[in-house]
Amino acid sequence: MTDSEFMTFFAEAASAGFRAFKIKVGHRDPHRDLHRLELLRQVVGSDVQVMIDANEAWTVEEAAQRLTLFRDSGFPILWAEDPILRDDFDGLRALRAMVPWVQVNSGEYLDISGRRRLLQAGGTDILNVHGRITEVMRIGWLAADMGVGVSLGNTFLETGVHAACALPEVRWMEYSFQNYDHLVDEPILIRDGHAHVGRRPGIGFALSSAAREAWSAPEVLETEELAIGPVCAVLQRHRQAPTPMSDSHTAARI
Repeated sequence: MTDSEFMTFFAEAASAGFRAFKIKVGHRDPHRDLHRLELLRQVVGSDVQVMIDANEAWTVEEAAQRLTLFRDSGFPILWAEDPILRDDFDGLRALRAMVPWVQVNSGEYLDISGRRRLLQAGGTDILNVHGRITEVMRIGWLAADMGVGVSLGNTFLETGVHAACALPEVRWMEYSFQNYDHLVDEPILIRDGHAHVGRRPGIGFALSSAAREAWSAPEVLETEELAIGPVCAVLQRHRQAPTPMSDSHTAARI
């Protein structure tokens, strides 16, 4: 986003009643990150919760330096999401000790086994989960057993709100203003920064008839009518040309 788009987006979120905001950081120039934090404060005020997501941009030392810089520049941060590599469990544990004023949020990109090892290593203050409900419930209960908070990352149509309500340690759920509400008759109600769960059974959604008519797929084409993509064309040439056994193994791996 440009600075103008950034400010417009968060001003609209604030006007909708949200009181917690997450922004991307991790730019090579730390002053670029400070600039965005200042813009955020200008549009939403200082009496809010601010989270940052570095998308694994830093080393442990860099993360500690940046988080210290943000604090000393007057920007209190609730959590730093994925500040370093996702599977550097020792580094995440060390970072928690180095910056105790910021909570580390990690686990979004790990599978259930990786999240278990992350918890066992003491590498996160908040476990980030989303995706398959069964997997979320399993690891969410383990986090609760270990006294670790849980946040629900982005989930399609906010289906994660059901898991959030069913687990004891969920404190936050992300909302990204993704325009999927038109697909169902009654979407999850988001009002004043809170998700309001309906009382219909299961996930509670019914596919909208209007959406089904407007967004239905085109007629199915026969195989011979399909265009050949670049990868398929390469494989097709491999199949047609006489090649030694070693080359055919290479084509199979592709």
